[in-house]
Amino acid sequence: MTLASEKQDKLLPKTVKTIAFYGHSLAPADYSYFQSIFDYYNIYDNDITLVFYYSIYDESKEQKIKRNQFNSVSKLMSEYGTTFHNEKGKNLMHKMLLEGRLILKKLE
Repeated sequence: MTLASEKQDKLLPKTVKTIAFYGHSLAPADYSYFQSIFDYYNIYDNDITLVFYYSIYDESKEQKIKRNQFNSVSKLMSEYGTTFHNEKGKNLMHKMLLEGRLILKKLE
């Protein structure tokens, strides 16, 4: 916060096509962080793709890791949808999936 008063440039660029996430817990405590970014870029109406990368750190748990990542992203998008003041929020995740703008991807 002390640097914000000295710095004139914004931390986020004005336009982006893709926002990539990796190594983030996607925990509810961090939802306000995501909400700020999603609001800033108006992800519902803009052509922005969200890519959530994950790693398989234990081959014997690959399916569980994938499922946990899917559940975490699903909860995040669902919770973000509740911040909308209209019906759009209920279909945000499905809209982005249909448009190919919400991607879970294994990091190779």
